[in-house]
Amino acid sequence: MKKKLIGFSVAGALLLGSAGVYASTNSKTLEVFYNIKNIKIDQVSKMPEEKPFTYNGTTYVPLRFISEQLGSPVEWDSANQTINIGKTNDKSAFYPGRDLEYMNFQKSSFDNSYKYSSNKDTISDNIGNKYSNYITIKNIFGSGVWSLLEFPLNGQYSTFKSVLGLTEYGKDIPKPLTLEVFLDEKLIETYTVSAGDMPQEIEFKLKGVNKIGFKLSSQSGGVYSEVGLFDARFYK
Repeated sequence: MKKKLIGFSVAGALLLGSAGVYASTNSKTLEVFYNIKNIKIDQVSKMPEEKPFTYNGTTYVPLRFISEQLGSPVEWDSANQTINIGKTNDKSAFYPGRDLEYMNFQKSSFDNSYKYSSNKDTISDNIGNKYSNYITIKNIFGSGVWSLLEFPLNGQYSTFKSVLGLTEYGKDIPKPLTLEVFLDEKLIETYTVSAGDMPQEIEFKLKGVNKIGFKLSSQSGGVYSEVGLFDARFYK
């Protein structure tokens, strides 16, 4: 069994492959063992150029190598000190919570609420898909309640895209919900969302539009009603 003393910064580079992450301070020397002779993926031998090693009973393999062999590219986001594996943000898109904020929220019930996020946490739809970019609108208790969430566009955007569906939190609604979409206060689309419906992709053209509004109406008393605009994004 071969063993070797390596610097901590080198170990970090090996763990992440060519993702470009290195320890720059507080470096120290580690004793590691190069005792991995082979890696098999789907019964096919595939060894990375950077040799895997064992340290304190844990085997370290280049993250980029494993990720790409399994079909999921890896990317280092230096601005947020985050490693992204698989799908990442659309570089040409603008996201609520990162690139634009809401301008108005109206509600018929005190308990109604909204939330939107860009890569700060995750939320699940009613079939278990997870999203880190989303808008949610929630109506709580009472029949015939509604909520309206608006975002300013100022004529800067051409397209809005999202996946509309129930959140995991609100998937068991007894009666359908209605989501209306307004462009400059003009109703341009109405969706009905029921328990068990599959999430659906939606898209709107926004040329010259100054604001977009999403109005959720519910008819069920005494339950939580919540829809999600998952992976909500705007394009210029």
